[in-house]
Amino acid sequence: MKYRIKYAYQTGDSFHTEDNERLLEYEWEDLEVAKECLKRIREHYSWYESITNSWMDEVEKPAWHNITKGEFIDEHDVHNLINLPMDNGKEIQFWPPWCGYFETLYGASIVLDSPGTEEIEFSLR
Repeated sequence: MKYRIKYAYQTGDSFHTEDNERLLEYEWEDLEVAKECLKRIREHYSWYESITNSWMDEVEKPAWHNITKGEFIDEHDVHNLINLPMDNGKEIQFWPPWCGYFETLYGASIVLDSPGTEEIEFSLR
């Protein structure tokens, strides 16, 4: 059985906004690894929001977030990136589309490839 992560977010620009729902391009066979990814997305977004919005109390950086400034990563972009575990034990780093000036993450869920099964999700609304 394969698992994917579906996310809902708002995007836009200075003149309009729109709500979107998309699937991450990655997939997992191990449900526990997919659950860890969902947990990390939530933790990362809470931390990201707290350091990009001056009116919020800062949330502690997640212990698993080990992305640092490097050749291709600017020191101001370190907080935008997230690392997610894969089934093979390695982690991938990517810039989530819900992290940006005009973006807001609404929530995410694990989508199962079997019809009629429950989704594992969280909502930030």
